[in-house]
Amino acid sequence: MTDLAARFAAFSRVTRRRAPLYSRLSAGIAGSALVGQLFRDAPEPARVPVNLFAAVHFLLLDQPDAPLARFYPDLAAEPDADDPVPAFLEFCAERAEPLRALLASRLPQTNEVGRSALLLAGLAQLGDEPLALLDVGASAGLNLLLDRFAYLDAQGNRLGSSTVTVASSVRGDRPGAAGPHGLADRFPAISARLGLDAAPVDPADPESVRWLEACMWPDQADRLARLRAAIALLRERPVTVRRGDAVDGLAAALADLDAGTPVVTTSWTLCYLDPDRQRAFAAEVDRLGGSIDLTWLWAEAPAQVAVLPVPDALADDHATLLGVTTWRGRVRTDRVLARCHDHGAWLNWY
Repeated sequence: MTDLAARFAAFSRVTRRRAPLYSRLSAGIAGSALVGQLFRDAPEPARVPVNLFAAVHFLLLDQPDAPLARFYPDLAAEPDADDPVPAFLEFCAERAEPLRALLASRLPQTNEVGRSALLLAGLAQLGDEPLALLDVGASAGLNLLLDRFAYLDAQGNRLGSSTVTVASSVRGDRPGAAGPHGLADRFPAISARLGLDAAPVDPADPESVRWLEACMWPDQADRLARLRAAIALLRERPVTVRRGDAVDGLAAALADLDAGTPVVTTSWTLCYLDPDRQRAFAAEVDRLGGSIDLTWLWAEAPAQVAVLPVPDALADDHATLLGVTTWRGRVRTDRVLARCHDHGAWLNWY
């Protein structure tokens, strides 16, 4: 089995419950020669199942009358329960060139609003000081609106009022909790917010927004609806996302933040950097923390990001962990806060 085929076979297993359409497709196309041809020009970070499914979804959202659309729950009122693999392969074969171009030039950009629950939980552990947020890998910048969303925990506790509600099941005792909400007692005081991304998504550009929508899994209509509501909120209250490299652009972006303790956030960002760039990012954050008070709040999987400051027992963990590293007076402190769902659907405090 080729490496690419193994990735699709593994993706089929892990998505069986959460995304049954993609699970069936992954199992059916894992050994297809066509799939390898489509990824021919794709760089390594783009050679993942979700990128092919996003590229197909991107074209399909613009061609909802294509036969393949009848299998997609977000495009068909009553999705076809038959085998979707033949229609999928036919769709890909007919559109091989545009799919190759998308896979060669794009990476998954879910800009998953649910991850705001994880960032809120982490930021709430930093105290009451005003915070200046720099979200690295910000995409359209939706997670920079985290204090403009509402949050519902599994016990029915609501924090905030908004057209966008993020539900997250929280287990365990929240450190320093004064109130009943599982994530936070209150919203953090955010004095500045800025995004940094190698390929920012313009929320005013329909094609850019369609790529974000395409990265949603068609079985999960609630995520798509929440994304669209968040984009509408962003258009009313825009934030700035700067085009730049996660490593080389970090210092300049931090320098341009207004008053407040700077907080660098990464949520499923570093896994899209190769190991050398991951090490360079960790070294750059540590260098900057040696000269200014700084916080790095991360929600990443240690098995994919070896530079995360986690205990040896968690170094090979494939789950998403929430952690925070602070530099205060040049003294560095590392903490792992919680184990999480990668889209923020649940959080287990340590």
